[in-house]
Amino acid sequence: DYARIIQTSGTHLLEVVNALLDISKIESGAMTIERDTLDLTRLVSECCDLMTMRCAEKGVVLDKVVPGDLPQIMADRRALKQVVINLLSNAVKFTDAGGQVIVSTALGDNGEAILRVRDTGIGMSEKDLKLALEPFRQVSTTRRGGGTGLGLPLTKALVEANRGSFVISSVEKEGTLAEVIFPPQRVLAS
Repeated sequence: DYARIIQTSGTHLLEVVNALLDISKIESGAMTIERDTLDLTRLVSECCDLMTMRCAEKGVVLDKVVPGDLPQIMADRRALKQVVINLLSNAVKFTDAGGQVIVSTALGDNGEAILRVRDTGIGMSEKDLKLALEPFRQVSTTRRGGGTGLGLPLTKALVEANRGSFVISSVEKEGTLAEVIFPPQRVLAS
């Protein structure tokens, strides 16, 4: 049991250090972004598969709405995978048993690729949402779930480093919607 606790603590500490390094690299302009051709639908499906057990343990329904014909995008695979995992982890973490997390991808009217993560969780006020986007800041409702206060700021920074935009909206006791939007210049013709 002690070895498991030590390993879990070490893994968590490594994740925090890596998040700090990523934020520092992005802010200093030193982060190298690889321009990979990605199948967003496949990447989202892989990330959902990784979250299946956590959803089952928590009693949260994870629904995936991803079309098979979405064009590929240009983005850093590691960074985008981190973005999707961060958004899914937050959604599951702050959704009570019986709640729902819906992950979807779509092609927008102007040719942009859109990833959406919507939950029926505890949500946040507008003031708390602004606070949650600042590094090392946590809103009072997040204390129950722990964390470092780096998830959303890192997610936003990684999206912007990939020339995308990050939009998040939330309503207390109703849930949160996070959108990652890649402009048409990052979407490859099908």
